[in-house]
Amino acid sequence: MATCRGLSGGAALLALPALLLTVAPVFGQEEEEDRTIRACEQLGNADLEVGIDGIVRDEESRIPLPGATVLIRYEAEREMATPEDVTVEADENGRYQVCGLVAFREVRVRARYRSQRGKERKVDLDRPRRVELEVDLGDAAFLVFSVVAAENLQPVAGAEIDFSPLPISGVTDSLGRVGFRTVPPGSYGLHVEHIAFAPLDTEINVLTDQTAELRVELNTRAIALAPIEVRVTGRDPYLLTSGFYDRRGDMEDGYFATFPEIDNYIHLGQVFQFKRELSIKYRRRQLILLNGRPANRLGINVRNLRELKFNTVRGIEAYRCSDAPPEILNQVPNTMMLSDCNLIAIWTR
Repeated sequence: MATCRGLSGGAALLALPALLLTVAPVFGQEEEEDRTIRACEQLGNADLEVGIDGIVRDEESRIPLPGATVLIRYEAEREMATPEDVTVEADENGRYQVCGLVAFREVRVRARYRSQRGKERKVDLDRPRRVELEVDLGDAAFLVFSVVAAENLQPVAGAEIDFSPLPISGVTDSLGRVGFRTVPPGSYGLHVEHIAFAPLDTEINVLTDQTAELRVELNTRAIALAPIEVRVTGRDPYLLTSGFYDRRGDMEDGYFATFPEIDNYIHLGQVFQFKRELSIKYRRRQLILLNGRPANRLGINVRNLRELKFNTVRGIEAYRCSDAPPEILNQVPNTMMLSDCNLIAIWTR
């Protein structure tokens, strides 16, 4: 089969927060009622009072959550029997619907995804309703996959990567890379496929607020699947996708530093003061970019570098303006270019 090697963010897997439920004001009252009625008609239950339908999503990424369950509990009224609770399961698209609810009572709705339970909320059943459910699974992860051929480590373009059961997928570019910026934390199945290689099926554990680069090796013939091996590359996914490492490897005249390389300093001003190569560049006339944009247009006074939160810095690069690479210069308006200057790019979280 294939070998999948990856970089794990190093943080412990955190307990996932509770679920949140909101009634999304996406549709007007008549529109949401008609939609719910049509859904019940498809089930042959249009004559049974009212119903509820909607989608269960992850709160941050808005990704539907297949297999989530929704518990509907009736609020008891005096001297009247309480109907039994109703439990429905979301389909492969994260959609759920239930028809035939007793209209003259309000209900309490609670969502559940895997082991997490949401807070109960009251829903008035005076008409059919669309109730969108949101699950707070924690801070999403930022993952970059690099797919290569196992025999020569050449990038594989056009490889398809699918998560399960979540509807997350992507296709690698000409460099064999594809990024996923908002992956909810949890354990998922991972399927990687390309017409010229044996497919790979494995599992991946995504941590809360994780940033990771994972390398996937595909084989041209089926062999026994080796154990998953973790390989720390030391490369930040954000800097990877911004081209930082490519420029660092290709350019001879320039200064480059990642946060682990400047972590022993207190603030950016101190870095510029004690890092000789960078200090020389900074003493000349300079143009500062923050995440690819002129810092002064973002309202940031870069003269006082203490204003930037040091723990958000992911990387710094600096060149003479005349030697700066085109992909950096393209972000600078011609009116801001100086005839004799240095360009300093600061990348933050």
